[in-house]
Amino acid sequence: MLRKLTLIGVFVAALVPSAYFAWTLRTMPHLGFYHDDSIYWVSARSLATGDGYRIQSLPGQPYQTKYPPLYPTLLAAIWKLDPRFPANLPLATLFAWLLLPLFLAALWFLLRDYGFSLRERYILLLMAALSPVTVVFSFSLMPELLFGALLLASLILAERAMQPDAPRWVALLAGVCAGLAYLAKSIAAPLLLTVPLCFALRRHFRKAALFFAAMVPFMAGWQWWMARHLAHSWDLVTLYYTNYVGFQIYNVPLKDLPLVIWYNLDGFLQGVGKLLIFDLPYGSKHLERVVAIAGIAGCVRLAMRTRALQYPVAALGMSAILLVWHFPPDQRFVFPLYPLLLMGLATEVRNICTALRLAWLKPAFADRFAVAGFGAILAGLAAFSIFCMVFGLTHVIPDLFASYREDFSAREQAYQWVNRNVPRDANMYAYQDPLMFLYTGHKACRLPIPPKFLYHGDDHGIDKLMGSMADFARGYDLEYLLLTPDDYYRDLDAKGTHGLTEAMQSNAFEKLYASKQVAIYKLNVMPSLHAGL
Repeated sequence: MLRKLTLIGVFVAALVPSAYFAWTLRTMPHLGFYHDDSIYWVSARSLATGDGYRIQSLPGQPYQTKYPPLYPTLLAAIWKLDPRFPANLPLATLFAWLLLPLFLAALWFLLRDYGFSLRERYILLLMAALSPVTVVFSFSLMPELLFGALLLASLILAERAMQPDAPRWVALLAGVCAGLAYLAKSIAAPLLLTVPLCFALRRHFRKAALFFAAMVPFMAGWQWWMARHLAHSWDLVTLYYTNYVGFQIYNVPLKDLPLVIWYNLDGFLQGVGKLLIFDLPYGSKHLERVVAIAGIAGCVRLAMRTRALQYPVAALGMSAILLVWHFPPDQRFVFPLYPLLLMGLATEVRNICTALRLAWLKPAFADRFAVAGFGAILAGLAAFSIFCMVFGLTHVIPDLFASYREDFSAREQAYQWVNRNVPRDANMYAYQDPLMFLYTGHKACRLPIPPKFLYHGDDHGIDKLMGSMADFARGYDLEYLLLTPDDYYRDLDAKGTHGLTEAMQSNAFEKLYASKQVAIYKLNVMPSLHAGL
């Protein structure tokens, strides 16, 4: 009974910070923080209103062939329960937060199956739940926690199915969970090969076939539907919004693959380090890389000790995709590997502590002095990690989302101006294009920044692209443009949009509305070549 009460207490303590943030931010002034979250939300609205699986916010409402449909389908239930926007956002926040206990429960079983002691499970569970990255996912409309729970469920079941006395239906159920994980995020695709491979290494060929047969229908069904509805245009907007593979080919030709892998490898290590020790504004990239390497080394050590290969081999498959993908993998992209990396870091720390303990038993003063030094470094790193986590929860997240609330307040006033002054059938440019649609009803899109410019450090190319805003707006019939100083913060970081600033000062645009944080322009009609003749 005491153990059960302790476990309940740990779970409650783990959930308190995320519950607090979910409650205080239940109206979602941060909707659009990832951009993808608002795309998921409008795609869910399309399902709920009977328009099919489309991106309702874009001009032309193309089919949503980029993101698999499981998460938007679940969100569509919220639109069905309460179709009033933004009044339905608190319900959406509750749904997002309820995925966190599901993820933590799956993590608990994973830790138990890997042989961690009860105390270690408590500590690692708290670390995962109190990670600021996990907390942010718990009040955002992103599928990471749902995907994480399904991924862990599939790998736990697959590992258990490898036991000689395990019934075959366990492998079948693992395949179903893997298929659902794929319908949440397509990064689960490597499981179709890695899990049967691990079965085959143990000569469980029938279980490998059962897993494969259970997962294939989910993947084949989505690929079939996507192929039938994919827009075959190769313009930048269509590729960015609807075509993962096309955007990959556009940004990563074969000759650039070594460059992309090199940059992504460094991004991968930094992303892992920032997951394991929360990133601070003055954080050290070198420390992040060291922590990442320690976590990865611990994963190898853990796999060798336990012979539990399903998660490590699946992680290799997913990591291979991240290394060649058209965006440097940050914490969000690495998050599916977080439970394994957390266990790996704990394993490496335990191994170091064991080595220090054995060295301390030696009588030589020099040995004990070295042990004391290394022990102090390890204790300092642990204290710094705790400090980063606490600082992230008490300062970074509150300050970040307070700024989002302020930014949204300014944009909300601009949305009201649009509702009063812009013709109902006019399309608009907006960096937060789904929000423009949700709050005004106007179809909108943004000018995507191709990642190939960032890989090549081509600032001139970025400025040239931004400078073509007038041609871009005319090409997509965007009559009005809403701009804020924070546009492209996800894409360009501190590089800025100098080309866009210069473009808006040309006579192609007329400023209609301006506040401290938002400006609205009207695209001037291009004069006819025959005017005056």
